[in-house]
Amino acid sequence: MSIKTLFRIFAAISLLGVLSGCRGAGLQMSYCSADISTTGDEHTMLAGFAARDHLHDGIHSQLYTHCLVLGDGTQKVCIISNDLMEISPALSDTLRNSIAEKSGLAKDNILMHNIHTHSAPRSGGWCNVPGGPNRAWTDRMKETVVANAVKAIQAEGQPFTLEIGKGASTINGNRCEKGGPADHDVYVARFLQKGKPVVSIINFACHPVCMGPGSYLLSSDYPGVNARYLSEAWGGEVFQLTGAAGNMDPALGPKDVAYAEQCGKELADALVDIPFEKLKSRGLLRLVNETVDLPYQIDVITPEVVKRHADSLASAAKTVFPRFADDVRGWEEEILARFDNGPVPSKLRYHLHALNLDGVVFFFSDGEPFCEYQMEARAAFPDRTVFFAGYTNGQNSYLPSGRAYEVRKGYEYEVEQMHVYIKAPYPLSDKMPAVYSNAVVKTIAEVL
Repeated sequence: MSIKTLFRIFAAISLLGVLSGCRGAGLQMSYCSADISTTGDEHTMLAGFAARDHLHDGIHSQLYTHCLVLGDGTQKVCIISNDLMEISPALSDTLRNSIAEKSGLAKDNILMHNIHTHSAPRSGGWCNVPGGPNRAWTDRMKETVVANAVKAIQAEGQPFTLEIGKGASTINGNRCEKGGPADHDVYVARFLQKGKPVVSIINFACHPVCMGPGSYLLSSDYPGVNARYLSEAWGGEVFQLTGAAGNMDPALGPKDVAYAEQCGKELADALVDIPFEKLKSRGLLRLVNETVDLPYQIDVITPEVVKRHADSLASAAKTVFPRFADDVRGWEEEILARFDNGPVPSKLRYHLHALNLDGVVFFFSDGEPFCEYQMEARAAFPDRTVFFAGYTNGQNSYLPSGRAYEVRKGYEYEVEQMHVYIKAPYPLSDKMPAVYSNAVVKTIAEVL
């Protein structure tokens, strides 16, 4: 065999290696969705509004679970968005563990977001005990969320093009303080294959509560309406990652189904013609998972501290709920029972996640951060596009901003009382905003 022939064989093998390496370095995606609505003969207790006193009696829009899986040939990241109000950290862990076990994907690479619609069935509490009105739906919902995610994870990924756009909408406003901080920015990520959108992600800070406590219709609220219009206009499916919406409501507050239709249509109109930037693929996919311990107003939680605090709260003059004193005693009983298993943690642990997708950041946090945190995070990285999603991997607390602690008036529930309803052992400290904000910025910086 001549030297020239050997050279040609070596060159061909080298070229094949290079091409194979290029394919392995390219990003790929898979996407699946599934219906998690109630069946026609099911009537469930809806979540979110304490004033509701009977079961839901119809459907305004279907509820879905969406699962987008991104991979780079060596790892995958699974992003789930459910048309639900919230699930507990414990239930989130159960679902993510099940997905991990059945798919082989590490639990830490599974991010489970909920859009926070107040017109989805409750997934916990008294209505989910055996024989409860929500039990059958909850069991089926859990099975569907897991099966849909496993299907997306195990599907063969395909190359995609990522487009990023930004718009603005004034359908939202500060729900605690008239004229208070508000973030009207809307970020959009579109994932295309063969030039056509497969799925688009809308990132917007606004509680999906257009349909107020007087509504007993199952619904994904304005996000579902917005998705319907944009899907028709763009093609593909559309889902929402609800942003830092702790203090953001529809501008006119909770109303009715007509208002949900109005807000969803207005949001779609604001986005349908926005310009998109097509990103050049660099094959970059990096996930960072961090934790931060948020301080309470007292350094050490003890039974005596809990009892004194309960007595103080029970006599509070201004409360959100008429049965607040009874609710406080129920909270006191539950927190005290925790001491039977040992000390109660004296800080609230939060989980933060940041995904770097070809230079675009998708940030996720549990709980309900106020909009200022999202605005601060984006201002800290002005040359980057930062998607910010709360309500991820379990719902455990509002995160009031520094301003809320300073103003107080209008923020009494979030600052002093909401721990009773999320069953936290004590209110968060006014030092919490700086701790959380610094952790958010640090996590984003780390993924970059």
